[in-house]
Amino acid sequence: MAKRKLSEREELKKQAGREMAVYKRDDMIQKARFSLTLQEQKCILYAISKIKPTDTYLTEYVFDIRDFYTLCGIEKDTYTELKKQLIALKSKCWWLLMPDGETESAVSWFDVVRTNKKSGKVTVAFHRDMMPYLVELAKQAEQGMFYTGYNLQFILPMSSRYSPRLYEILKSYQKNNREWFFELEDLKKLLDCQNYTRWPDFRRFALEPAVEEINKYTDLNVAMDTQKEGRKVTRVIFYMAKKGQKALLEAKRAGVDRLDGQLDFDALLAELQRGDSVKAQFWAENPIRREEN
Repeated sequence: MAKRKLSEREELKKQAGREMAVYKRDDMIQKARFSLTLQEQKCILYAISKIKPTDTYLTEYVFDIRDFYTLCGIEKDTYTELKKQLIALKSKCWWLLMPDGETESAVSWFDVVRTNKKSGKVTVAFHRDMMPYLVELAKQAEQGMFYTGYNLQFILPMSSRYSPRLYEILKSYQKNNREWFFELEDLKKLLDCQNYTRWPDFRRFALEPAVEEINKYTDLNVAMDTQKEGRKVTRVIFYMAKKGQKALLEAKRAGVDRLDGQLDFDALLAELQRGDSVKAQFWAENPIRREEN
């Protein structure tokens, strides 16, 4: 079935939503361990993209169900299905190390979840113990607490549940490193892959699809290698580089194709020609100097 044609206003709203940025503190990205489906991850990241620098720990976030589905290129999911995902996110708990470095808190993703079928609106509030990792990040950076930001549009086209998680982990390290390694068992825990006891299965079903989607849809180029002790793989190494302007445009085109089945080339080209692309282009052309700083 052909997708419903959006009005010009709806197209602009969709594009603006996909360009929203997700910001998290690095220690939350690099240390958190949780189990989420692909759609649950996208729902959380969409909600995080709503956070503003002036928000408080008690801020509630409201979004339209139809907007979320449009951004994700979803047509078949229903109001009932989204309710199931939201209640699952409210009930799933995981351990989060608090800023004091000693206390652990059992947090759920959302403290508040409200839906209104008539208006199509959803209201959520994050667990208050998560908020130090999501708000006032620029101020915390002045105190040495670094954070990572990336565009929501890089995540939305992904079809493997391991891709968003691996992407944000590598993105958090790529800022200051050209390569990073993980002990094999540590990487499995970070990606919720302990069920893959054999390296070939972990590589084939988790890592290779994730690396392929990162290279296809995001602002990073990634390659993967391994180290062995004897015949056993014990360490996974990732090589990371920020894409140049041309490769970034191709990634965004691939993402639009995946989500919408069509390409708004003019909109993507205009985005790259905006003033903020100067910084991205400079770092893409000067990767070695950037790594040394």
